[in-house]
Amino acid sequence: MADYFPILSRAVASLDPNTREHRQALYDRARKTLTEKLSDPNLAHADLKAESAALEAAINRVEMEVVRGAEPARPRPPQMGAQRPTPPRPKPPREAPPAPAAKYEDMPPLKETRKVWRLVAGVVGVALIVGAGMAAFSLRPRNLAEVRSMARPNAPVVAEQSDAKTDYVRLRQLVYYRTNQPVGTIVVDKSQTFLYVVRPNLSALRYNIGVGTQCNALAGLYHVVRKEEVTGNQSGDLGARVLYLDKESRIHGSNPAGTVRQLPEGCIRLINDDVIYLYDRTPLESRVVVSN
Repeated sequence: MADYFPILSRAVASLDPNTREHRQALYDRARKTLTEKLSDPNLAHADLKAESAALEAAINRVEMEVVRGAEPARPRPPQMGAQRPTPPRPKPPREAPPAPAAKYEDMPPLKETRKVWRLVAGVVGVALIVGAGMAAFSLRPRNLAEVRSMARPNAPVVAEQSDAKTDYVRLRQLVYYRTNQPVGTIVVDKSQTFLYVVRPNLSALRYNIGVGTQCNALAGLYHVVRKEEVTGNQSGDLGARVLYLDKESRIHGSNPAGTVRQLPEGCIRLINDDVIYLYDRTPLESRVVVSN
């Protein structure tokens, strides 16, 4: 478990101005970054909860330090019956230092080498930070195929990875998500073309979706009433799995694979890899909230 206090303390110290609004914005970015870093679906719930608790503890500690440093010290009132402290005695005047000996008059003044070394250390530190950032940027994956090949180096590249222009944001991943819906609810955001499965600790598993013409007017609360596995030539435009909702609406896969957002047909459409993952983890009668 990481120690977030030194990082947050340095970041808060560098804020200008250091106001409560700016600090809260910094804390929200830290929470969002932690959620994105721990977006591995295979990560244990206990690990995510422990890291989130460590981050919140560090935020509370930093905020207490900032508030404590901003309040001026208040003198304690004298207690009844207590003796008044005696005023401090004035210090005797210091004697003037003796004049330097004549043998030091011709010697050059001492050079302040500490400032030079501090300047050199600062320049080296900035150079290391810039170099590390450039290296991380050059090594990051550029598309969906690179990310999945890094996660599974020995696995074959499936058809859903054929879209080379798909960026990392459209991958299935754990994200920070604030909602009043209970855990396990499926939230379909048609305007953002994302499907969220609400999880504990202000998080959700996010899927990339496409909205077909059959569901342009779909909105409201629904339930998963039936699930169906589609195989072989029977899949049609429904892909590998189908989750049927009330009023003949459905969440389904895509054929051909990898074309989630390009096809106008269907209803709420996912790539086959995502719809299989969602199908296996969604029980019947699950709540589905569709918003425009």
